[in-house]
Amino acid sequence: MRVAFLGLGRMGVLMAGHVLSAGHDLVVWDRTPGRASELVARGAREAETPAEAARGAERIALMLFGPESVRDVLPQVVGAADAGTLVIDGTTIGPEAAEEFAALVANSGLRYVDAPVAGSTGPAAEGTLGVLVGGAQADYDDALPLLHLWGAPEKVRRVGEVVAGSALKLCVNQGLGVMAAGVGELLRLGRLLGLDRAALLDVLGMTAYGWFLGQQRPMLDADDFRATTFSLDLMAKDLDLVVTAAGGDLPCLDAARAALGAHAGEDYAAMTAHVADG
Repeated sequence: MRVAFLGLGRMGVLMAGHVLSAGHDLVVWDRTPGRASELVARGAREAETPAEAARGAERIALMLFGPESVRDVLPQVVGAADAGTLVIDGTTIGPEAAEEFAALVANSGLRYVDAPVAGSTGPAAEGTLGVLVGGAQADYDDALPLLHLWGAPEKVRRVGEVVAGSALKLCVNQGLGVMAAGVGELLRLGRLLGLDRAALLDVLGMTAYGWFLGQQRPMLDADDFRATTFSLDLMAKDLDLVVTAAGGDLPCLDAARAALGAHAGEDYAAMTAHVADG
């Protein structure tokens, strides 16, 4: 089928690549020139505008930075797409924005599911992301052929009606932020108690922190966070969305947000180092 994919950041370009590999007719768009070059070399067509990408597409996937990006792009998309077209929004936007965008799409005669992903660039490259989908059952069923291209079948799930996917994604990322800061606090405690850092990390890897350290420990050992899997600017945006959705009163999250004292393009594991060194 003809698929439009809008948003070619670290995750989007990998996800769109799976669409191309599956043999679909892929049209891509990104606001940053040059990001589509690899996909174009493989056979995708690059649109100059979101409207051009959406015109004639049977499925439209969005993987943008956040709610403001979707708010800029979506009106152009719905103004050009055919009636009944399914919009699959993989952007982490929060429940309030998901409700807003679903209404905009429905009022334009299109269909919408919010389908944010759980996982970073490694699973995105492998096509094994988790996908948390909010939407009508029929729309979810129609989205599955695409979702299974970038998500592991056992990790792609409908979690409720529209908004549910975006709400659950905020819970996931709240946990990531608190965990990253929490490991940093453990490292600081270990230093104060005179423990060997490597031994402490080895033992923590055998606990509930094992998943995080299994991915981020090489960065922590090297004190180099440039090999970004999930950037600090995205984490900051998502944690702001959590605070907005919850209306405040999240003391653990407030402490984690205070750990965002590093360069925006670095991996979120830099939160751990920032707390550990504090």
